[in-house]
Amino acid sequence: MRCLQRYFRRYKRIHMENERNQENGERFLLPFEYIIENLTMSPMLNYFKNSIIITVGVLIPLLLISFMAGFALSKIQFRGNKKILSYFLLGLMLPFQVALIPLFTIFSKMGILNTYPAVILPQIAFSLSYSIQLFYSFSKFLPDEIIEAAIIDGCSPMRTFFKIVFPMSTNSLLTVATMQGVFTWNDFINAYTFTRSTNMKTVTLGLNDFVGFMGTTDWGATFAAITVTVLPTFLFYFFTNKYMLSGLTAGAVKG
Repeated sequence: MRCLQRYFRRYKRIHMENERNQENGERFLLPFEYIIENLTMSPMLNYFKNSIIITVGVLIPLLLISFMAGFALSKIQFRGNKKILSYFLLGLMLPFQVALIPLFTIFSKMGILNTYPAVILPQIAFSLSYSIQLFYSFSKFLPDEIIEAAIIDGCSPMRTFFKIVFPMSTNSLLTVATMQGVFTWNDFINAYTFTRSTNMKTVTLGLNDFVGFMGTTDWGATFAAITVTVLPTFLFYFFTNKYMLSGLTAGAVKG
């Protein structure tokens, strides 16, 4: 009975505030007051920390592994390289949702649920297919003469890759980093499946904190939280979009 009374009092207060804001035109103002309140009164800073750790933990291994694999498959001729490329491309046809239950069972037996690796590893695995395909196309665009000249001058294959090929592939690296970074930052299903505690929540999971009893919502704080959540990806894409567009078209035509 007391819960219902508290609910109706809160609902009435929120309804009266919404009507007052609508009359004053405050609904169309930027929610700076609520943004500051969210950062100081809620665990949003901790959610941001978790999202940053997961995003960086996904991007660094993914870029390194997929770039090296795509470069090797495009430039090194060996028996079965086409079959290996086709094997990686099979991953494009497998939706990651079908592996959630098996992965949950495996991670539970390994004891790594509610940890960063439980969220990071599946995203790396299911992003390798299209990342390798993109880097394979980009590497086909690189002139073989530059790599051959470096080898003749005495560079080892690894030094040629990191000193010559890597700096020349900035556009392709930013393309994959932007695509996967936005996907990882906005990910909900992996974080929701493999985490349990509040301390491990990401910013997308943290938005649920603003939905109250029986669906009541403080819309000012909610929209402020959404603004803070999408702002990093918006700024990152704003400053890297020209490199991303040029990287997407770099491997389209060869010759």
